[in-house]
Amino acid sequence: MSRLVVTGYASLDFAVRLDGQAQGDRTTLIADRDAGAWPRAGGCPTYIAGAVVRSGQAASPVMWVGTGAEGQGFVGKIDAQGIGTEGIGLVDSPRSPTALMVYQADGSCMCLYDPALDRGEVLMDAQKDLIASASHLCISVGPPQLMDEIVSLCPRDARLYWAVKNDTDAFPDAIRARLSARADVIFHARSERPLIGANDAVLVETRGPDCVCVTQGDEKTEIAVTPIDIADTTGAGDTFAGGFIAAEMAGADPVAAARAGIAAAATLLSERKRRQEQ
Repeated sequence: MSRLVVTGYASLDFAVRLDGQAQGDRTTLIADRDAGAWPRAGGCPTYIAGAVVRSGQAASPVMWVGTGAEGQGFVGKIDAQGIGTEGIGLVDSPRSPTALMVYQADGSCMCLYDPALDRGEVLMDAQKDLIASASHLCISVGPPQLMDEIVSLCPRDARLYWAVKNDTDAFPDAIRARLSARADVIFHARSERPLIGANDAVLVETRGPDCVCVTQGDEKTEIAVTPIDIADTTGAGDTFAGGFIAAEMAGADPVAAARAGIAAAATLLSERKRRQEQ
């Protein structure tokens, strides 16, 4: 049976839209927040796995939360989405990773992140077994002390996806070179292209509201994207990646998979905008 395993950081996300610009020693009003997702289960693996599950495929994230109420709440939110929870590791901490996503009136976003776990993440046997038996493996930004081991556990016949992030702590030079050489598909923003080394991968470049560019060898295909007017775009890129992976798991070629990813991201943002307008 095909199953995606996706590794990386978990996060409990509190997203708000301001009616102005946040400044020190001054109150700025919150114009909008999603009361039905306060907090929202976030982190790259959550969005990627969620899109795969909604497309009818199996997915299990490998990530870590604390043993306190925050961690229990996170696991419950993941389970409610039909995402496998067997790969969620526990670290002895009352806190779990948390992010404040503050979208300002000028279109900028401040991300205030509490990693919480003090690099206490380790790979449990159950997590190692999931990675070593995956038919499809996606590596996203996660604990740097585990990256080498995760890549080493990837089965030779697994299709490997790398979701690039401009984070040199999680992805130092040696890991980037190793992932570049091994990955079958690499997701990246235009600004992240210099982080990718020598590769034979399918490159999937997201260009915000403009387009997605799929590069296979010498062949490039640009696919238009219909912009959705919403400030809170958290998770859209990872949902795109999940929709892409799910389509490939079902037999689609990379260009068709990119179209499926675009549709998945559009659905996420459209539903979020609908809740915002209610």
